[in-house]
Amino acid sequence: MIERLHGGASRHPSKAPARLAMAAAIAVALLYGSAASAQQTPPAQDNGAPAKPGEPAKSKKDGKKDDKSVQELAGVTVTGVRASLQSAQQIKQNADQIVDSVTAVDIGALPDRSVTETLQRISGVTIDHFMARNDPDHFSAEGSGVMIRGLTQVRGELNGRDVFSANSGRGLSFEDVPAELMAGVDVYKNPSAEIIEGGIGGTVNLRTRLPFDSPGRVIGFTGGVNEGDFAKKSKPSASFLYSNVWKTENHGEFGALFDVAFSELATRSDGIQMEPYVKRNDAAVLKGTNFANVYVPGGADWRTLDFQRRRIGLAGALQWRPTKDLELTSQVLRSDYRMQWDEFGGIFNDSSNNVHPADGGTFNYDSNGVFQSGTLASDSWRGNLTTDGVRFMADRRYATQRTITTDWSNSLKYNINDQMVLYADAQFVKSTSQSLDFTVFDATYLPGVTLNVPTGSKPTITSDPASYASNPANYFWSAAMDHHERNKGLERALRLDLEYNFEDSKWLRYVKFGVRATSRSELNKNNGYNWGVVSDNWAAIDSPSGLADLATYLPGMSSLYTYSNFFRGNASMPPQLYFPSDKLVRDYHYAYQQLHSFGSPTGWAPRDIYRKQDVNDQSEKTKSAYGVLYFGSDDALGVPVDGNVGIRLVRTDVAANGYGQYPDLTTSGVDPSLMALYHGQYFPLNSNGHYKNALPSFNLRFKFTDSLQWRLAASRAMTRPDFTQLQPYLQMGATLTSDNTAVTKWTGSAGNPDLKPMRANQYDTALEWYFAPTGQLYATLFYKDVHDYISNQTRTETYSGQPFEVTRPYNMSRGKIRGGELGYQQFFDFLPGWLKGFGVQANFTYVDSKGGTNSATDPYSNVTVTGVALPLEGLSKRSYNLVGMYELGNWSMRLAWNWRSRYLLTASDVATKLPTWSDDYGQLDGSIMYRLNKNVQVGLQTNNLTNSTTKVLMGPTSYADGTIDHRLYNRGWFVNDRRYELVVRATF
Repeated sequence: MIERLHGGASRHPSKAPARLAMAAAIAVALLYGSAASAQQTPPAQDNGAPAKPGEPAKSKKDGKKDDKSVQELAGVTVTGVRASLQSAQQIKQNADQIVDSVTAVDIGALPDRSVTETLQRISGVTIDHFMARNDPDHFSAEGSGVMIRGLTQVRGELNGRDVFSANSGRGLSFEDVPAELMAGVDVYKNPSAEIIEGGIGGTVNLRTRLPFDSPGRVIGFTGGVNEGDFAKKSKPSASFLYSNVWKTENHGEFGALFDVAFSELATRSDGIQMEPYVKRNDAAVLKGTNFANVYVPGGADWRTLDFQRRRIGLAGALQWRPTKDLELTSQVLRSDYRMQWDEFGGIFNDSSNNVHPADGGTFNYDSNGVFQSGTLASDSWRGNLTTDGVRFMADRRYATQRTITTDWSNSLKYNINDQMVLYADAQFVKSTSQSLDFTVFDATYLPGVTLNVPTGSKPTITSDPASYASNPANYFWSAAMDHHERNKGLERALRLDLEYNFEDSKWLRYVKFGVRATSRSELNKNNGYNWGVVSDNWAAIDSPSGLADLATYLPGMSSLYTYSNFFRGNASMPPQLYFPSDKLVRDYHYAYQQLHSFGSPTGWAPRDIYRKQDVNDQSEKTKSAYGVLYFGSDDALGVPVDGNVGIRLVRTDVAANGYGQYPDLTTSGVDPSLMALYHGQYFPLNSNGHYKNALPSFNLRFKFTDSLQWRLAASRAMTRPDFTQLQPYLQMGATLTSDNTAVTKWTGSAGNPDLKPMRANQYDTALEWYFAPTGQLYATLFYKDVHDYISNQTRTETYSGQPFEVTRPYNMSRGKIRGGELGYQQFFDFLPGWLKGFGVQANFTYVDSKGGTNSATDPYSNVTVTGVALPLEGLSKRSYNLVGMYELGNWSMRLAWNWRSRYLLTASDVATKLPTWSDDYGQLDGSIMYRLNKNVQVGLQTNNLTNSTTKVLMGPTSYADGTIDHRLYNRGWFVNDRRYELVVRATF
């Protein structure tokens, strides 16, 4: 169930493997903890109104304002989805600002195994299906990269406080956090002044449970077994919850909670890709045509990626209420996320772009001169591999990552008197992330390669004879590459708030003031991708062919890999290739010992150190103060009206330490004076600065009737730059003539530690109609006027008297984002008999942008391309959710369809350097649960029932002659598992 909450909450399917059923049947004493416990108590504290982020909930026991929302919700017990919808509707109707929420009931009931997947059910929220937006070669089954109303600048909170992952950015990787630990997830799209600054897209607040949420003891377990029909590996999940409250005669109430969640997941994704199209006019490819230029792809690739992850989450809380006026809370959350993936890629590797028709044949083109089909040949030297073949890399890549995030927070709430409340809060956050990415390449020249690229469809590639690929003597050890990252982020925060309640005023309800100070440090180490040759046509070794063939060199370190059921049988690619072994790719030091024993002496060697350019060391301190006034009247302007107005003042101090590095011309043949001046030396680049921001906010609501109301909201928001954008390292380069005697171009790439935050003036209006206890219809319009967009630009900078064309991020011009959301929700209680169990939830979002565009980068010159304007990354114009529900008696069923339209993934893909797009995508998920008795539920949750294909596009393309091809070409197609999970839940 998706609540749209206007207020401040503190926060083939029929063939599932038989062993899933066996594993679920023997699960012992599985009691529903994390999600199902929410079915016993409402997601509000003390049976009162939900709290604002970062403060305990207000309760009628506190002697504070006894407003309508508290009166209506006090004592509500949510016992199912239907009752939960009704409770959510009451909260939304009586709250102070615009928030969308998903409750813990839904996190359990919807087929979502991560917070990221859960968030995509909310109107205006979309997610990526790639491990990283700038690396769309690698699919992510659980999703990543949350966007709100098309903006990627989304801030994460935990219980109303800062939280982040050590990923060089600012936000939280929501897929790192177990959904089972959440009491609810709230999305703030137009916040009030008391919410911490940092997200022009919005703020996502994760709420964990507290002991005082429930009046007594709750003990629960949940368990399940999941499997994908592609990966064919069963993986477990389980959680345990204990919460209790004790009342004493002399020391008040004491509560304790412990919550642990464990889950594993194994998925497989298959991908087919086209390499970028090259504009060519040589005679070989023009033969048989009347074109002056044709567009020939750099090849086609195919890959299988096996992904596994393990996620362990721990949450604990202690609460003490020694008197009715004092409440102390201590909370700890620790998330431990580990993942690994293993890739087998057949990568087209003729980087010289000189493929031509084989045996004097011709290529076939469409009416625009774009390649359609042909048999390929290459002139590359290949030692004793005399076949007239085309070079492919057998890319075996193994990557691991572990991210640990710990949050420890302590808060105090003290009722000074009947009108004044003091809140104090202290928080410590630490996040670390370590990753290793290692690839070993062998290569072969496949004969008789025919490439067919049907218009609008994925390519097919065949090789003749196919048996050639099954002989290790036809391959050679080519190269290796390692990559390391080690990141660490720390933050300490102190907050103090004071609330004063007006008892006798007809207009004024209460006023809040607060101050907050933070100190954050970020130390990110990334040593780049350290590629090196083992043997090749330009790095020959002492062997008959000059190459290290797999049959002679390390014959036990490779094996023939078969692409089983590749792309579910709906693709035609060479079915087998020789790849490096597990032992080789999973221990890169061992791999070095083996490969170095015969490889090029100047070839690949591990680089597990961090150079000066690899270290990004930054610190940041913030000081903020806010004030917000809440008001309301039942007879103003002829209708009841209420709202709030406030302002938040923020000062940010930043410091960054880094280096610049000149190009190294000492091995060239240029003028000796240039060699003396530029020899790869470093020079310091440090930066210190500060900026101030004033962030006002205003929320107003008119209650036309008890069921119809209109909201207006306006605020100013800001988003600070990511730490990668702020990195103070400048890498300078020089392009030489073919004979290495002169410099033709001086270039550079860098971060920009002087960046200022992006700012947005944002406006919302919402009309809401509550036409039944479980029925609602709403329409929202929004508009954002965004200033200081950040995008890469190439500008001339002078160092030591020499101009360099340096590409770095800058604050650019303004942009506008506008759109609307429609939502509808209802159980059809008016229908007779069993039909009244049916219900539906639906929402639709439209987002449009103007200005604030990204720039494309020329993959040949690495400078900004003029004449190409790109939209904002992550912005889909249209997205929607459609959920069919059935809840009656012991049965609860849902089918959830989620869809979003095409959007720009990245302005510069790490592989192609081209703008890359994710095409329209939709996915159907489902769940069915049966309640055995009042305590125990069993069920099946499924993902990707439609076996959806994720499609990637590339372009526009800039060519070396300065022309631009504005067409979008097909880049990739990905398929992944249908996932099934058998679950058992109970609570006592």
